[in-house]
Amino acid sequence: MAGYQAKKILVANRGEIAIRILTAATELGFETVAVFSDPQDTSHCDAAHISIRIRSAASFLDPKEIIEAAKSVNAYAIHPGYGFLSESAEFANQCQSQGILFIGPSPGCIKAVGDKISARQVAIAAHVPVIPGTEHSLSTPAEVYTFAERVGYPVMLKARDGGGGRGIRMCLGREDVEDALKRCINESPSKQVFSEKAIQGAKHIEVQVMGDRHGNVIHLFERDCSAQRRYQKVLEVAPCPSLNKDLAKEIHAAAIRICRHIKYDSVGTVEFLVHPDSNSFYFLEVNPRIQVEHTISEQITHVDIVQTQIKIALGQSLVQMGLNQDTIQPSRLVAIQARVVAENPMHNNMLSVGKITDLRFPTGHGIRVDTWVKSGATVIPTFDSLLAKVIVTGQSFDDALSKLDNALKNTVITGVNTNIDFLRALLSDADFFENSMSNVNIKSLENKMDVHLKITAVLSEERRLRLINEKTSTKVTAAPTSASSLQFKPGDAFNIETSDPNNKDTTSNIHTFQIDSISVNNFPDEFSAHVQSASSEAPGFPSNPFAMTITRKSAITSAGTKLRRKAVARTLTDVGCPVTGMLVEISVEEGDVVKEGQELFVVNAMKMETVIKSPIYGRVKHIYGKPSELVEGGDLVIELSEVKNSKL
Repeated sequence: MAGYQAKKILVANRGEIAIRILTAATELGFETVAVFSDPQDTSHCDAAHISIRIRSAASFLDPKEIIEAAKSVNAYAIHPGYGFLSESAEFANQCQSQGILFIGPSPGCIKAVGDKISARQVAIAAHVPVIPGTEHSLSTPAEVYTFAERVGYPVMLKARDGGGGRGIRMCLGREDVEDALKRCINESPSKQVFSEKAIQGAKHIEVQVMGDRHGNVIHLFERDCSAQRRYQKVLEVAPCPSLNKDLAKEIHAAAIRICRHIKYDSVGTVEFLVHPDSNSFYFLEVNPRIQVEHTISEQITHVDIVQTQIKIALGQSLVQMGLNQDTIQPSRLVAIQARVVAENPMHNNMLSVGKITDLRFPTGHGIRVDTWVKSGATVIPTFDSLLAKVIVTGQSFDDALSKLDNALKNTVITGVNTNIDFLRALLSDADFFENSMSNVNIKSLENKMDVHLKITAVLSEERRLRLINEKTSTKVTAAPTSASSLQFKPGDAFNIETSDPNNKDTTSNIHTFQIDSISVNNFPDEFSAHVQSASSEAPGFPSNPFAMTITRKSAITSAGTKLRRKAVARTLTDVGCPVTGMLVEISVEEGDVVKEGQELFVVNAMKMETVIKSPIYGRVKHIYGKPSELVEGGDLVIELSEVKNSKL
């Protein structure tokens, strides 16, 4: 590949997938170019030869700006990764018109399957079964009611261009439709939504496909992606350990028919909902791009999917690369991928942001970790919460499960909350993995959430104590312990001196605090205590007892952030933001009387909208935010005052 050394590939992405592509391109001999929008989010740039700063996070979605960046360094090609512009036919066209190679499917292929409605039509034409659904976009609740009356509830609402769990809502009845439709439309870039009959109890099975520009199409077998939470994948397994061979062959053949029908010419994924008991399956969608879970297909076939994607774009055929269906044989290996995310499972998967203070990943035979984080890196709320993909490959399904549990046990990420212990809790559920996950469908994980969260709490405490013991056992030779190891005790007293820095003549005030009792002692994340105080401002230093709660603000910095006080969780009149994200709308005004359960505000985190409702009957006393402002998880947004029912 020495001929590529003078050519540059720009990767229009960030995070672990950018590193994966930059590394693959470098190995092929290309010079590589990374782009970044925030100085706090540049870990992926270390894998590139050149880095370019783009104007903002929105620039990742701007074809013109990405192409300008590529032209500024004379880049030969652009790889979009996944998300962002990876499924934009317009972007692929613009690259073509500017003489830049787009590493992905042709614009025609993307247009054919790039949204869920057109993809349904392709599947029908290729004689692949589809779920009963609307063949056009819906914009009013009345249209959804009409469809639901015809097929029966529950129904699914889906954004034409949603992904990663975004723009998907289930409506169990008529009462769910209005809000679900509004949320889906807001989460859809095109603002177009369609509806399908909800298929319950189905597994989510997807087929990794490859097509070239010479008419060749092959598959790399299937993945079981049924372990999901709110339509977001948690664990993926390749191949599906419970799928019978005959049904698997039918599904593979269906995926190939769809690809042949549109002359698919890159790597991609065809997804299905599958009922193994009835040997039935339905087409779901096509992802015309590299996928997050491509890793486990690589592990069981030993095919470098990213390098293959680049070579296809350069015009090479699969045959030239030695890839044909007969040579790609299923191995006896089983690979599992666990997605480690910066979210708090114990608090409704609240996004966690801040600086990584300690980081350790597992090593050993059959272990692979794809990540962008390193010690000192900052997790910001602008992008998705994926920190790392822990991938294990075993001789059997049970062997892979054992490897994964051990790998996660030896994964340490501190400074932000993660789902590591939740993943281990899931792995400890023998019923969930019984008979090779044959009974696991896309709702199984949510149905046992209470059980898994209880185990998560136990594992998290065990992890906390283990880390404390590690620090204690090494304290003789280690550097001074960090602030996170500080523990207060009753009787501790402190002086705090305050003065006006702008007035040299101002006398300093001394405030003395003494801790009486402690209810939560997890500083700096959270500390709650009853305190005695005294001040030099009052003669005789009179005692003044009060309750004090300290909660940590994240380490993120942004021009859009403000210093806000945290909502007190035990105070129902404090309505805080459950996730870190952008305020989309404030649904009330100061002085409004609100009912319990009434919508107060909407926040957008990672392109998904969350509606926050009033916990009480009350009056809106104060609003501490406005649309388009960034708020952190736990920040106070609306303060209520209780209202007696008799006064309403």
